[in-house]
Amino acid sequence: MPVKTRKITDSYFEMINEFPLRKIRNTDEHRQALAVFSRFAGRDRIDRGIVDYLGVLAGLIAEYEKSAGYTIDVSGLRAADVVRHLMDENQLTISGLARELGIVQSNLSEMLSSKREWSKKAIKGLAGRFGLNPLLFFS
Repeated sequence: MPVKTRKITDSYFEMINEFPLRKIRNTDEHRQALAVFSRFAGRDRIDRGIVDYLGVLAGLIAEYEKSAGYTIDVSGLRAADVVRHLMDENQLTISGLARELGIVQSNLSEMLSSKREWSKKAIKGLAGRFGLNPLLFFS
């Protein structure tokens, strides 16, 4: 039975040359990895090679942060708190974010104020836009 393979795009190899995917060993490498990752955060369009690269890089960053004790207790935070913080950090208004997500501004406002449950479209959009774990919206 032939093995199914997938073509890897040139952008993947360009990223490997820029910042090789290997275990992060110290704070300087961690800082560099975060800088590479953050260049693509929030971009609407990135190709499959970059997506694959960032997926592995995110795992390496998380592994380093876990081993180095970079933990933050977020058990007391609601999804709305996290989203509002990210909106502030990215200088986004509710209407601007709603437009980006393709949802009605009043619906997003009601979700942020707990007057409405998080919609699937909002969860998917917010998870993609900010790199959030969708489970955050179900606590």
